[in-house]
Amino acid sequence: MKIIFEKRSLIAAVTPAMNTTSNKNTIAAVEGLLFETEGAGSCRITAYDTEKGIRTSVNAQVLKEGSYIINAQKFYQIIRNMPTDEITVTVNERMNVKIESGRSYFELHALPGEDFPALPDLTGGVGFTITRGQLKKFIGQTMFAIAQRDQRPVLTGAYFKIKGIELTVVTCDSYRLAKCSRKCSIETDADNSGLDMSFIVPGKTVAELYRMIDGDEPISVTLSNKHVIFRWGEIVFFSRLIDGEFLDYERVLPKTPSIFVKISREELEGALERASLIVDDKATGTWRGYIKCSFEGDRLIITSNSVSGSVYDEVPIEKDGDDIQIVFTCHFLLDAVKAADTEYLLMSLTSNRMGVSITDGDASEADDSDFLFYVMPQQRVKE
Repeated sequence: MKIIFEKRSLIAAVTPAMNTTSNKNTIAAVEGLLFETEGAGSCRITAYDTEKGIRTSVNAQVLKEGSYIINAQKFYQIIRNMPTDEITVTVNERMNVKIESGRSYFELHALPGEDFPALPDLTGGVGFTITRGQLKKFIGQTMFAIAQRDQRPVLTGAYFKIKGIELTVVTCDSYRLAKCSRKCSIETDADNSGLDMSFIVPGKTVAELYRMIDGDEPISVTLSNKHVIFRWGEIVFFSRLIDGEFLDYERVLPKTPSIFVKISREELEGALERASLIVDDKATGTWRGYIKCSFEGDRLIITSNSVSGSVYDEVPIEKDGDDIQIVFTCHFLLDAVKAADTEYLLMSLTSNRMGVSITDGDASEADDSDFLFYVMPQQRVKE
C-alpha cells in the first residue's frame, strides 16, 4: 500500500478517531487505525474499540492499494510533527510502515487489515435527521447528570425519546436529574412518519459526540441491530446501545412545589463559583463539599464552612412562599446552573428534605420550560 496525503486533511480525518481507539485492550488491532484504499483518490480510516467506532474518508493519491492497521497513537503523533504539507505512507509485504515527509521519515509495524475486529452492520434501520447544533444543545444541557459508575447500567447513559417532532433527552445519576425536551426540525423517511422510539446511548459515546459535532448542518441518527449510528459529512460514528428500561423519571420529581424563587442565572453561578473555592471535598470537615442555601425574603444566602475556612454570599431573589434552608452538594448545583442558557432561573422547592427543580425563569409557566434540572438535597454532616 502506498498513499500520498495532504497533511491538514489527514490530521482532520485522524483526530476524531483518537478517542475511539483503545490502548487498554488485549487485542492489538483495537489500538490501531484501519486504512483501506478506495479507488485512486480516497482512503477510508476506521477506529473501533468494540463498543464504539468511527469511520471517515479522506481524499488522497493512492499509488498502491491495500488494507492495513497502524498504531493510532504513534501515527497521530508522527503526522502532527511532520515538516511539510505532504505525507506519504507506504506499507510493504513484510508489514513495515514508512511515513515520509520532506527529509524526515519514520518506520513502524503494521497488521493486516483482516485482523481488525468485525464491525456491526451499519446499513438499514430506522431513524431521523436533526441539525448538529440542536443535538449538541440537547447533549450539552444533560450530560452533566450521567452517572459515571452505577449498579444500574441504564444510568450510565443518556435516554433519548423521539415522538413526532419532539425530542427528549434525560440523564440521572441518582443525585440529580436533567431533562431537555423541545420540538425540533426533525426529518424522517416516509416509512418512519409519526416516529415513536427511545434508546439509551452510553455516556462515553455522548461525550465524544458532543466534542465532535458543531454548526447547523444536518446529522442523521439511525438505530440498527442494537447500535446507534450518527452520520454527518464524511463521518460515520457508531456505538452499542445500553440494554434495559430507563427509570420512570416523572415519578422522581415533586408534583406540588410550594416555594418558587426567580433568580439571575449569572449571579447564582458566580456565587456558587465563589463558594466552591472554600468547599474542600477531600477534607473531613463539617460541610465537606456542601453549601447551605437560605432563601430568606428577597435574598438567597449561601454559606459554607470547611477546614480551609468559610464563605458567605448573597444573591437577590424574587420569592413566592415561605422561607426555607436547604443543603446541597456545591458542584451538583453549580453544574445544573451552568447547563441552563436563560437569563433567569425558576427554582421550585417543597421542603428541605426534597430537592429543587430548576427551570427557565423567563418562561410564563414552569411547564413551558424546555429544560428541567432536579438536584437532591444533602443531609448535614455531623459536627
